[in-house]
Amino acid sequence: MRAKNDQAPSIRKRLLALLLPSAVVILVAGTLGDYFTAIAPFREAYDQALIDTAIAVAGRVTVRNDGRPALSLPPDAAAILRADSIDSIYIKVSAADGALVYGDADLPELPESPANPSRANVAYRGEPIRLVSYRTVAGPSIVAVSVGETLHKRDRARAAVLTTAIAVDAAELGLVLAVIWLGVRLALAPLRNVAAQIHRRSARDLAPLPLGRVPVEIRGVVDALNRLFATVTRAGSEQRRFLESAAHQLRTPLTGIQAQLELMADDETDPSRKDQLGRVLDGARRLTHTTQQLLALARSDEAATLDWKLTPVDLASVVDPVVNERIAASDAAKIDLGAEVSPADARGVSWLLAEALGNLVDNAMTYTPAGGSITIRCGDDGAPFLQVTDTGPGIPPGDRARVLDRFYRGSNAQGDGSGLGLAIVHEVAQLHGATLSIDAGPDGRGTTVSLRFPVRHGGSAQAIAAR
Repeated sequence: MRAKNDQAPSIRKRLLALLLPSAVVILVAGTLGDYFTAIAPFREAYDQALIDTAIAVAGRVTVRNDGRPALSLPPDAAAILRADSIDSIYIKVSAADGALVYGDADLPELPESPANPSRANVAYRGEPIRLVSYRTVAGPSIVAVSVGETLHKRDRARAAVLTTAIAVDAAELGLVLAVIWLGVRLALAPLRNVAAQIHRRSARDLAPLPLGRVPVEIRGVVDALNRLFATVTRAGSEQRRFLESAAHQLRTPLTGIQAQLELMADDETDPSRKDQLGRVLDGARRLTHTTQQLLALARSDEAATLDWKLTPVDLASVVDPVVNERIAASDAAKIDLGAEVSPADARGVSWLLAEALGNLVDNAMTYTPAGGSITIRCGDDGAPFLQVTDTGPGIPPGDRARVLDRFYRGSNAQGDGSGLGLAIVHEVAQLHGATLSIDAGPDGRGTTVSLRFPVRHGGSAQAIAAR
């Protein structure tokens, strides 16, 4: 299931896939822009220092008596010009004919260009240097002053600028990514809220979703869901009305048929015909019982769908009429039907609890053989409970969950039951927020079915069923 969910389209993943790479590209481009913008002033400042040195040296060029250029630069001044704790400084002064006037004879000289001074990166003595060449007039000739410097200070400055830019922009990138992730999460919060509202509901809660705080983008989806809820509600109501109407319509003629068959069976003297009438009468009774169960099921469905209010119910008052109504039938079946009643109060719908308990007793009477016993209990052992125990064949553990489904009968079921009794009990248990458990009877014989109610209730049956 998880693999399927992982493959399902995700709006959040799609938004993050669109926004995050774009943010990364923009910030990387910004980092490069910041780097080149920040490094340009450093490069210009270092170049200007070389140009100033070249101009200062050019200012010390003089012309000898023979018209040849010479440099009047004291040794101390030359040492100051060459002094640098990080880089090496190279100086060369040459005449127009290439003759060396001063300095490092092998230092390259940049070609004459419209820009004066000219500057470029060149290789000198096995390492790159920044070179500036400045040309000035000395007497009748032109003198070229070239000043070179290794790039160690520039490399350090470039690395510092790049490191700072990367650090700052990485922090900005992390912040932007966090803001995008949080923004996407907050933007999709209404979707999660709608999903949470639907998830918290029970399958029976088909009330329309509120539209007050639903964003415009998903209002159409919520409207469609509300229309679907309304359609399902109408269909369920029509189905319940049909079922209830059909049960009502069947119950009256069936009661009459059953009464007539009982009279005919009592008056019949022919043993074979009396036996035939007895079998027909049993079938009519089963059909009448099934019709009553269908009616009870329709009513329990209606109670679960509507906003029924749970009120305090004395469980002993539920047990007494159920026992009284079935004493005659249990005596006829030679089954010992008894009750052990202790004070117990639960919140519920009294007639639904009586219907559920009646179905439990009817089920027990169907499967308990003659000479067996059925015991109804109610009490409070920390939580209010109703319980029916019989000495019948029991329900196999593998069937105990499935017998709560409508029309399902256990693998060891006997007779012609409809498979609705425990389904009705299950519906009523859900409506009351009660726990329904099916266990073996005492000493592993028979079946014990228990309805255990919450200690405290609040609100309506619908709210409890939604838990």
